[in-house]
Amino acid sequence: MEASSLSIIGMHEEINLPQVGIFKLKSKTDTGAYNSAIDCCYSEERVTPDGEHILVFNKTHPQYTGQEHTTTSFKTKKVRSSNGIVTNRYQIKMDVEINGHSFRTTFNLSNRYKMRFPTLLGRKLLGNRFIVDVTKNRNPKRINTTKSV
Repeated sequence: MEASSLSIIGMHEEINLPQVGIFKLKSKTDTGAYNSAIDCCYSEERVTPDGEHILVFNKTHPQYTGQEHTTTSFKTKKVRSSNGIVTNRYQIKMDVEINGHSFRTTFNLSNRYKMRFPTLLGRKLLGNRFIVDVTKNRNPKRINTTKSV
């Protein structure tokens, strides 16, 4: 794909995850990460009475509703973090909307509660779709991640 036909995005973008009813979610573009990642504090693989394997997960970041979600489109993958530690993580397929464009992509479920942005957009999603302009910060404001008592 020619560079002239790619959309330009900044380091911080608002995305929509229509399947789970989450809109205007603040995300960080991470060209160092292969897969995208989404905040998840709880995930559990279950078997339905019909014998179908499902993944139940929820997200607790302040921008999330706290609702549990289920999917049959998941797998477990070994993921190496930026500090070199390898862990097993669930990967799910979800639709994502960025700047009016819709894509189906893979997200690693990861506890990102203490991170500034609940979602990272990785190279697998970005490649051949977007050019990242690091001087273009659409949503640079810090998100309050402290829980009120």
